Amino acid sequence: MQELRLQSYHDFDGALFRAEGGWSVPAGYRSIDAEVRAVRTRVGMIDLSDRAKIALTGSERVPFLDGLVTPDLKILPPGTSVYALLLNEKSRVLGDLRVYVLPDSLVLDIEAAQKENVLRILEKARVSDDVEFRDLGPAGHIEVLGPNADSILAEVLGIDVRALLRDSFVTVASNRHVSTHIGRVQSTGTTGYTIWSPDSSLSKEWEKFSRAGVSPIGRDASELLRIEAGIPRFGADMDENTLALEVAPESALSFTKGCYVGQEIVARGTYVGQVRRKLLGLRVDGDLAPVRGDRVSSNGREVGRVTSAIWSPSLRGVIALAIVRIDGVAQNDLLFVDRGGWALRARLSSLPFL
Repeated sequence: MQELRLQSYHDFDGALFRAEGGWSVPAGYRSIDAEVRAVRTRVGMIDLSDRAKIALTGSERVPFLDGLVTPDLKILPPGTSVYALLLNEKSRVLGDLRVYVLPDSLVLDIEAAQKENVLRILEKARVSDDVEFRDLGPAGHIEVLGPNADSILAEVLGIDVRALLRDSFVTVASNRHVSTHIGRVQSTGTTGYTIWSPDSSLSKEWEKFSRAGVSPIGRDASELLRIEAGIPRFGADMDENTLALEVAPESALSFTKGCYVGQEIVARGTYVGQVRRKLLGLRVDGDLAPVRGDRVSSNGREVGRVTSAIWSPSLRGVIALAIVRIDGVAQNDLLFVDRGGWALRARLSSLPFL
């Protein structure tokens, strides 16, 4: 089990750890309510340094990757990033990642658990393209989240990020050996900035944020914020049994860039209308949260399956994401979720929940 390079800081803050993708990561530091409240009302920070960074170089790096992922990379200038899906020929989801466009390379930001699978997909697709892959190794990666995030970055890093557009980033070189990238993201539905560097653990930055009163948050709080925002996650809400159009944010799909793996099915589902299932939100009665795979039924007939669920202190109730047959439910239908023999009542809810 690998340890994060900021392990000692997490130990000092009293973190409880769990295994995730071959890494020991902080599950939480205090009550999940307090961590979520910090992000909702002030600012919080999370260590994501277990995420893998793969650099693509070579003259054909853009057309090569453009043929594998769902957004149009050809139109992206340096200093921008994009969330992308990897699909098979049947438009089923094989993985997801974020692509950062640098002047001389593309950097793939990947969840640790997906790294080896994504590398296999890239290697299999490479024939004679002028493209090379390089694992950047352990890279410092912090996200700062909350309504006060921009002012905190200005205070701590001395950088005014208010003009940054969503999915854009700036590169700061402290010296010729250390480059740090700061970008605006929406990974949990709230204002957020990602700070990552392949040349640094970002320990100095973490310490400065801590001294400025920024609360650390763990993966449990991050997962709650993600579900409240209705954002799908690979391995939970989507996998090889899920079609891209069932779960993908519209911004992740290009309908004009031309051919890429799975594009034909995406186009057919869009223009002919053959998508029968969608990721929808559920408000569930009671205190018991369903788990992934629990059946959702309407009028005695199965209409879907839960993909993620959690108790939301902000909403004072259980919320869930589920892949549901859209022709099998109506907005005001009473639904039931089978939780190990318990029939939990539920109703559809618009996304995001918050």
